[in-house]
Amino acid sequence: MSSTDSSTSTTPDTPASSQQPPTLTIFSRVASIPLVNESLAVIRTALVNNQYTNVPYVTAQNLGKSVYHISEPIQVRLAPVLIRADGFANKGLDAVQSYYPTPFTITSEQLRKEVNQRREHAYNTANKALDDRVRNPAYSAAQAIDQVRSEF
Repeated sequence: MSSTDSSTSTTPDTPASSQQPPTLTIFSRVASIPLVNESLAVIRTALVNNQYTNVPYVTAQNLGKSVYHISEPIQVRLAPVLIRADGFANKGLDAVQSYYPTPFTITSEQLRKEVNQRREHAYNTANKALDDRVRNPAYSAAQAIDQVRSEF
């Protein structure tokens, strides 16, 4: 009777090798943010296309995959903790996203345009203030002096 119960049981007695490590969603969420995604793509391209960094980059990737597979039994045992930490991280990211939604949706091109518009606005505002407070009064004073000098 006990042999039948153990073969159909799905208790934690199941060997760790048959279980899968938990899937953590926080990494894919962060990587899907447009600015992060574009930055990672640029970094990856730079590492792959550079003759000095290509081999170490590929080696590090393969080493990381090997370590991930070797650590799967530990991940399975720590699954409840990892899943809970992933939940907290997702809640934290949700909170940040609710207060600051723009960084989660803006692309680098949109950011570049926004920065350029603000730079031009600041430049124009500074020039207007300089004209109003320095150049125009100085020009008026110089004209008044020239007018007084021309009268003598």
